[in-house]
Amino acid sequence: METLATLLTAVLKGICLALGPYVNRDSTRAPVFRLAWTRIGRAATRFQALFARWQSNTLPALRPSRPTEPRRRAPKPYFPAAHAWLAGSTDHHVRGRASQLEHLLNHPDMPKFLAQAPQAGRILRPLCHMLGITMPATLHLPPRAKPATPPRLKSRRPKLAPLPPLLPLAPQRRPRPLPFMNFTKKPAPA
Repeated sequence: METLATLLTAVLKGICLALGPYVNRDSTRAPVFRLAWTRIGRAATRFQALFARWQSNTLPALRPSRPTEPRRRAPKPYFPAAHAWLAGSTDHHVRGRASQLEHLLNHPDMPKFLAQAPQAGRILRPLCHMLGITMPATLHLPPRAKPATPPRLKSRRPKLAPLPPLLPLAPQRRPRPLPFMNFTKKPAPA
């Protein structure tokens, strides 16, 4: 099972190597590829550290999630949110490494590791999203509970009296011609 972290790190480093030409290219998307390159490299380091802590049984206890107040943060740099955006905008080298990652996620030892260290899902889910990999069932998050809606407050507006019923419409008659607009008489000859 020790090879699981080594294999995953090698695949992620391979994706970084395949992204290298895109990072160094002079194009408008080079900064985005540089961000992806950095994120994937950090994910490899984080996964290796998490795996080492799991092997030595020093994983921190899971904390229950708690509602947080929104914090003021510096604006994040633009990062695409579309599914499989990285695999769709690069060549076959990145997609080949992504298929290796998908194969590694379906490794028989991976569900056991993910069950005992669910923190790994936080590392792997964004990678699956940006590379367009179908996630195994062990990586899916449970559905969120819907927040309870507060009871509706009664409005303070006074109730209006109902409108009177409408009068029935009388049948419309043809308008009478005005006396100076008599078109039936012919003009007198001059």
